[in-house]
Amino acid sequence: MEQETQRQEVDAKIGAMVGSNGSIEGDQVPRLPIEILCQIVNHVQLSSSAQRDLWVMTLVSRAWYAAAIAPLYMKPGISGKNFALFVRTLCPSINAHIRRTSFSSMVKELNMSKLVHDSSKSLTSRILGRLKDGLETFVAPQASFAINCLAALSKCQHLRVLDLSYVPENLGLLQLLRSISKLSRLELLSIRCKIDFTSDHQPLNVFWPPKLKALQLSAPINDNDLVIFETMPKSLISLTLHHCLKLNSGSIKRILVDFGHSLESLRFEPRTSSLAFPELAHWLGYAPRLRRLVIPASSESVRTNYDFPKEVRFSAENPHPLEHLEFDCTYLDRYGSELDYEEIWLAIAEGCLGRVRRLGFRHQTNVQPWRTNRRELQELHDLLRALAREDGENARVKEEDAGVYICT
Repeated sequence: MEQETQRQEVDAKIGAMVGSNGSIEGDQVPRLPIEILCQIVNHVQLSSSAQRDLWVMTLVSRAWYAAAIAPLYMKPGISGKNFALFVRTLCPSINAHIRRTSFSSMVKELNMSKLVHDSSKSLTSRILGRLKDGLETFVAPQASFAINCLAALSKCQHLRVLDLSYVPENLGLLQLLRSISKLSRLELLSIRCKIDFTSDHQPLNVFWPPKLKALQLSAPINDNDLVIFETMPKSLISLTLHHCLKLNSGSIKRILVDFGHSLESLRFEPRTSSLAFPELAHWLGYAPRLRRLVIPASSESVRTNYDFPKEVRFSAENPHPLEHLEFDCTYLDRYGSELDYEEIWLAIAEGCLGRVRRLGFRHQTNVQPWRTNRRELQELHDLLRALAREDGENARVKEEDAGVYICT
């Protein structure tokens, strides 16, 4: 209520300064130092209505325009309603050498995921060509990104985040990597692709961006395609594998042996019942730095009598650093099975999972675990909260964030 009252007072003061022609009188515009204006702009950027508020600021005066114009174009909110005007502003001409605009270098983050049929593949390529000097984050549109956009994408040398997960047209992985392998600043890559090479390809022909830290991959890879991981950069700390239906437990072990020692986050969602899921020791033993793990649940997933690899041993005295563990129980739901919650409790309270503070269970929408296993889940929740409380104020996971959660 107080914030709403203050906003109304500000609107009233601005209304008092507006002249009969609808503009603010020059002698009534507040003259503030540019440093103060920048602080105001930085505060406005955090609000949900930042796009509209920043646009209004550019209309006040030249000083306000200078302070607000770059933040306005830094992260433009694009939808079907304003896309045409956005394109006319950044790309006033098809010819890249005519009528260049300074606004293009201001765009740092471009999210086109809300566009469906509003753009075209050639237009997307032209936009990338105009924004290549400053673009750091790009989320591709659903229907207007294809192979002809890769040439323009390869010239965006400042890219740090690239999300192609919305693109329904599966791009060839080898062809994609050839286009983005020289993006030296790229840290996060999310792609949905197809395998466009055979197993006789040499691993050296597949290159990844040299500073890649996080990879989200959705592709029908099998044992013969694991050569793509052999040239993965050592900087990778987060790996997510979606819909990899043809992988088995041996494939998972091979991936973890190659670069699991550097992983801090691992998410594996095969979404299939044909996979022989390995026990938790395979995931933890080959990834000694792992802090977040999302894996399919099975009857063997939560055994407390773990057979760890010879290179590493975890116990109650030397617990694994894992803090966030989530089980995908959709496979168990399909066959009416359940996890052994007592084994999970023992692994956390008396076993090698003593540092886990967040525990999640992913179920089908028609499953209500809080009704069928309410007592077991509440005991786990209380245990995690108590352990987080004992960790103190400097804990990585606060007490209010610890506990059990259910998701679908």
